Amino acid sequence: MNVIQEFLVVMLTAIVLQNAVFTRGLGANKNALTLSSPRKILLYGATLSFVTLVSSLLAWPLNNLLREKESLSEGRLHLRYLLVMVCLCAVFAILFLLTRAYLPRLHYYLRQVVFSASFNSAAVGSMLIAFSESYGFVKTLGFALGSGIGCTLAFLLVFEGKRRLALSDVPRSFRGLPIMLLYIGIFSLAVYGLIGHQLPT
Repeated sequence: MNVIQEFLVVMLTAIVLQNAVFTRGLGANKNALTLSSPRKILLYGATLSFVTLVSSLLAWPLNNLLREKESLSEGRLHLRYLLVMVCLCAVFAILFLLTRAYLPRLHYYLRQVVFSASFNSAAVGSMLIAFSESYGFVKTLGFALGSGIGCTLAFLLVFEGKRRLALSDVPRSFRGLPIMLLYIGIFSLAVYGLIGHQLPT
């Protein structure tokens, strides 16, 4: 399989079959789920995708170096977590400072979402999943980008669901959070069915 095919297959798998929000419960924080327009969701998702991709680009060689030195034995897995957090912090700082210095108009919009998007559990989780599965460089980048895009699509689906449920005649006891939890749960089951997992009996 050539490199582009491998990248696209892993990216599409991360978007649909291993969606960080619907299959793993990652990335669904209060800031992301309360975004009030598709434009804000797309800005948030683009920032999340960029941070996850660039952090994976930085962290993959360092993770490989740790693995080659056999530092990641059972008792020393904390080094991988520390590595992921250091790379996320570095990308956050670079993005924040560069946009403030050279792109002030973009910085004005990004400053509201860059912290939440950079330290989202989807960014951390996608990198840790890729490293624990021992993905190669191309697969790691594809999985990181796919996780960011998958989270963005999930947030758009949740936003659209909220909008439609607000227009529906929902029983009083189910309005608000209960109906949203049902909506997300049914969506998660649908995605889980695509994967082919059997539910416990």
